Amino acid sequence: MKYAISLCLFLAVSYLTFGQNTILWKVSDTINKKTSYVVGTFHQFGNSFVDDIPELKNALLSSELAIFESIANPQDTRDMMAKRDRSLDIEQYLKKRDLKKLKQISANWKVDLYKLRPIELSWKLQQEFQKIKCETVKPTDKWEHFDNYLIHIAKQNKIACLGLETDSMQLDFIAKEHNFPNWEDEKKTIQLFIKKLSRNKLEKGDCFFTERYRNFNLDYKLTEDCPDNILIKQRNQNWMKVLPNLLQSKNCFVALGYLHLTRNCGIISRLRALGFVVSPVEL
Repeated sequence: MKYAISLCLFLAVSYLTFGQNTILWKVSDTINKKTSYVVGTFHQFGNSFVDDIPELKNALLSSELAIFESIANPQDTRDMMAKRDRSLDIEQYLKKRDLKKLKQISANWKVDLYKLRPIELSWKLQQEFQKIKCETVKPTDKWEHFDNYLIHIAKQNKIACLGLETDSMQLDFIAKEHNFPNWEDEKKTIQLFIKKLSRNKLEKGDCFFTERYRNFNLDYKLTEDCPDNILIKQRNQNWMKVLPNLLQSKNCFVALGYLHLTRNCGIISRLRALGFVVSPVEL
């Protein structure tokens, strides 16, 4: 009897532990007999990372509908930014030395540095840091964006795609989340990542979460409360107005940023609360 109880406890603990060690989740609607998948993406990982996880492609190819945060062509967003007037404000807030380094960092960017808003530049530098210093994108990668590569695979295989937002909506959400920051508000973050990108060596903890994600060493904290914010909680609420109906009518593949799956406002918890069976997929 003691052995049986110990075995049950071991299996329960093993399941809970394993549940944190994946980025892919199976979503079953037992009433409508639909099987879907949800992947928590790290946007800045290149195609080689995706290609090393065959379960991802198999899940996508088994779907009737692929759902993403946005399916807008990145060039459309760049074209939208290109229509803006150039602003020289950045030169007032950055030291000449930092501005010189920033111009070197941004030399190959496809968007004009002087047309980026403060929060956009801050996020762009953080993304570049992940790609370059944390090596989320390899030199041989043809795709530098996890989600965009999945969209490419879906379209290549004639799988219908749906975007939950437009890129302009996402830019607005970022600005609102940070209360429409100006150059003074973002100056420290911008300077910090110029410095980090200019260094040859990483500091301890620089790529902490990147490495945890790369190794599927994740904690979804499904019972914890969510911060009352726009970028995660509010957008999750918006998406949950449409996702359940789609998952009940089609076999779907849903790709959302990893943080949208976490905590009790996350997509996993909310789908479970509606009666969907959501279980981790071993990778």
